[in-house]
Amino acid sequence: MTHNLGVDVGGTFTDVIVFDQETHELTVDKVLSTPSNPSEGVIEGVGEAVEKAGTTVGDLDLLFHGTTVVTNMLLEETGSRVGLLTTAGHEDVLHLARAWTPGPLYGWMDMEKPDPLADLVDTRGIGETISSPDGEETEPLDEAAVREAVQDLEAAGVESVTVALLNSYLNPTHEQRVREIIEEEAPDLPVSISSEIVPEYGEYERTLTTVINDYARPTVINYLDDLDDSLAAIGSEATMNVVRSDGGLMSSAAAKDRPVDLALSGPSGGVVGAATIADKKGVPDVLTLDMGGTSTDVSLVEDGTPETSRQTKVGYREFKSRSVDVNTVGAGGGSIARVQLSGSLQVGPESAGADPGPASYGQGGEQPTVTDANVVLGRIPPSVELGGKMELDREAAHEAVATVAEERNSTVEEAAQAILDIVNENMHGALRVVSVERGYDPREFGLVAFGGAGPMHANALADIMGAYPLIIPPGPGVMSAFGFLTSDIQNEFSETYLQTDQDVDGAAVHDELKTLEAEADEWLAGEGVPESDRAFEYFAECRYYRQDIQMSIPVDVENLTETGLAEIKADFEDRHDRRFGFSLDAPLEIANLRVIGKGLLEGVTIEESEMAGTDPSAAEVEQTEVYFDGEYYDTPTYDRTALRPGHELAGPAIVTGDDSTVVVQPDHAATIDRYGNIEIERGEDQ
Repeated sequence: MTHNLGVDVGGTFTDVIVFDQETHELTVDKVLSTPSNPSEGVIEGVGEAVEKAGTTVGDLDLLFHGTTVVTNMLLEETGSRVGLLTTAGHEDVLHLARAWTPGPLYGWMDMEKPDPLADLVDTRGIGETISSPDGEETEPLDEAAVREAVQDLEAAGVESVTVALLNSYLNPTHEQRVREIIEEEAPDLPVSISSEIVPEYGEYERTLTTVINDYARPTVINYLDDLDDSLAAIGSEATMNVVRSDGGLMSSAAAKDRPVDLALSGPSGGVVGAATIADKKGVPDVLTLDMGGTSTDVSLVEDGTPETSRQTKVGYREFKSRSVDVNTVGAGGGSIARVQLSGSLQVGPESAGADPGPASYGQGGEQPTVTDANVVLGRIPPSVELGGKMELDREAAHEAVATVAEERNSTVEEAAQAILDIVNENMHGALRVVSVERGYDPREFGLVAFGGAGPMHANALADIMGAYPLIIPPGPGVMSAFGFLTSDIQNEFSETYLQTDQDVDGAAVHDELKTLEAEADEWLAGEGVPESDRAFEYFAECRYYRQDIQMSIPVDVENLTETGLAEIKADFEDRHDRRFGFSLDAPLEIANLRVIGKGLLEGVTIEESEMAGTDPSAAEVEQTEVYFDGEYYDTPTYDRTALRPGHELAGPAIVTGDDSTVVVQPDHAATIDRYGNIEIERGEDQ
C-alpha cells in the first residue's frame, strides 16, 4: 500500500487528493457533494481520484477524512434526542446559559434563541453533592434515583445520555458510577460523562459541550460505520483517521466517542495546509482565506503556527472544544444575491449549494449568485468547465444577474461588479476580526487563498488589506484535503488548576503537566502510535487574578524547575498588552493546564522544481474580454498545468485549473515559484 488519500466533504463539493508515497506525486479530484448521504459523494470521489492517480483503492495506506456532519447537525438542529442527568437543583443549567447577544448594539432585537439540545422533559436531577474546592463527597449518589431516571428516559425514547454533575471536574467518581449504572440498565444507549469530555470548571460550558457530544454521537457512529463498510466494499484496507477541529487526527473509533471535536473538521485542514505551504516559502505570518461554495473561513497563522482557540462556535452555540481559530462568514461562490425592499443589495448568507447550485451550473438554479457574477464579468473564461466535467451555462448566468440589474436600474456588468464588491467586503470584515480586532496589522502578513472560489477574489482582498505576498498554492480547490495529509494524530488533556504565581512554583506546575502528559501518552498508545513518534506540547490557560479573560500560553516544561513561572507571566503580559493595549499590576492566575499529545506522521512532501524562463506564452490558452473597474480588458488566459516555476504574468490575467480559477488584477504581477505557488504582488507603480 503506497498511497495516502485525503477527502473533504463540503457543502457544494467533495474534494479528494491522493499522495503517492514513492513518487511524491499529488492527484486531485472534485465531485459534487451528496447532502442527503455524504458517504455516497465520498465513495464516488475516492473511486475517481484513485483511478485518476493510476492506482487502486486497495493500494491506499492511510485515509484522512474531514466531515461537516457535526457542523450541519448543529446548524440545522437535526441531531439525536439527548437525555441529561445532572445534580438535583441544576436541571435548568442549559436554559440559564451565559449572558450573550449577537451583533452590535441592538442585535438582540431579532435574535431567536435556540432551544437547548437536551429538553427539560428529558432532564433528570439526581441527588448527590461533591464539595468545592476540595472535591469531597458531602452527599452520596442516589443510585436508586439514577436507575429510575435511566429506565424512564429509555422508555421515553432518548437516543443517548449525558451525565453532567456539579463539581465533577474535582472528583469524577459519581459520574463514573452513573455511567456504570446506565450501561447496566440501558447498554445500547451511548453515554458521555462531562468529567471526561471537559474536566474543567464552568458548569454550563461543561454541560453544553458534553450534551453536544451526545447530540451528535448516534449519527456520527452510523455515518462512520456506513463509510467504513462502503470503503471495505470497494476494496479499501486503508486505516481511516478523522480530522479534528484543531487540525489533528484521531481514529474512527475515537471520533465515535468524541464527535464534539469534529465540529470544525473541514476548515481546520485548509488552515494547516496553508500554514505548511507558507512556512515552506519562508512567509511564516499569513492570513488564510478559504472560500468555498457556501461559506468563507478565515484564520491567522503566526510564526508558522495556526491560531487555536478552546472556544468553538457553531451558530449561536459556543462550547469548549479545541479548534483552529476560524472565523466563518456566509460568503461563497453559491451565495445568493437579492435586492432588499430598501433597494440595497444583499449577498448571502443563503446559498444555492450543490443542488440546484448557481444558475451557471445548468441544474435548474435561477437565482443570481457570486459564481454567476464572475461568469458574467469573464472572470471564469468560456473555456473553463467545472472540474473539467460540467460546462457552465453562461446565458443562464447572464439572465440571473440581469434580474438584479433590472431592480437596480444598472447594466448587467455593474450589477455583477456590485455583487462581487459586497461579497468581498463581507470577507474583508471576517479577515479584520482575526487580525485588526486582535491587535495584528494585516499589512505585516501575507495572504494564502484557496477553496474553489478563493483565488478569484483574493487579489481584490489583498489589495484592500495590503496583505502581500498573495499566495495561491497548487490545487487550491482541494487545500483542506491537502492539509489533512500534513496533519498528525493528536488529542488534548486538561485539568482545572486555579493557582496564582504567588501560591505555587514552577516545580509544582511541572509535576501537574507531567501527570497530564502521562494521560496523553496512554491515549497515543491506544491509537497505535509508536513511542518514538510521540510528542507533547504544554499550555497554561492564564489570566490576571480575579479577571475573566484567559489566554493560552505555551510552556517550556523543562524550564519550569529552573526559571519558575516568570517566563509564563512575561509571555502572558506581552500577549495581553498587544491584544488589549494594557497590562495590570496583579498576580498571574493559572486557570487550567493542558497537554497536547501528538502522534507524528510522515506527511506529504512539498517538492521543489527547477526554475524555467520568465516567458509564460506557451501556457496561454486564449485572449478574452474581462471586466475590471468599469471597463473591459483584453486578458490572457493561462493553463495552470502548463505554467512552470519562473514564469511571470502581467495583470490582468486569468489562470485556470481543474479545481479553481485565479484572477490577477490589472496593475499586479504574478510569478510561479519553485514550489508551484502563484505569488501575486502589486505592480511597481502601486
